[in-house]
This record gives sequence, structure tokens and C-alpha cells, in this order.
Amino acid sequence: MIVRQGDLLLRKVEFLPKRAKIIEGDIVLEGEATGHAHRIVNGEIFRFWSRETGNQLFIKAHEGATLVHEEHSPIDLKSGVYEVRRQREYDPDTKSVRWIMD
Repeated sequence: MIVRQGDLLLRKVEFLPKRAKIIEGDIVLEGEATGHAHRIVNGEIFRFWSRETGNQLFIKAHEGATLVHEEHSPIDLKSGVYEVRRQREYDPDTKSVRWIMD
């Protein structure tokens, strides 16, 4: 299952990495352009670091979890664990990949 909201992409995964550390608060990702933020309601945010993958974020969604943002419609999430990814886009003019700004 994949969920997209602006520059954020969530991919449902089977489990949370064992050494993942909980992050206080509800902000999953802050927008650079507007200062608005993607927030999780009724869920927890975890950070995991490894040499193979670098920094990764995960959301553990509880029953009734919702992903909210000031400029997008809220998205109800099924209970479970989601890997958080920031979406990128290809710019054919500069032939480069850049982060999508929200």
C-alpha cells in the first residue's frame, strides 16, 4: 500500500526496525516553501539509521490514524507501520533530480 500527500510518500511495510527510536511530537515532515507540516494524528514517528540505508523515518499508525496537512485533504491510514519517503522529481531542463517542495 502506498499513500501520497504533497511531497510525502508512505509505503506500508511489515515491521518497524528493531533499533528504531521514537521521536517526540507529531510532525512527520515540514514544508520548506510554506512552513506547513505533515502531521500524524493517532500515531507515532520513529527514526532509524543504518550504514546501508542512512536516516529513515517510519510511522506506526494506530486505529483511526490520519495524516494531515494544511494544504491537502486528510488521509486516513490503516493500522500498521509505514516507511516515510520524500518524493523527488526529474527536471528535464537542468537534467537533475530535486526534492518536491510542498
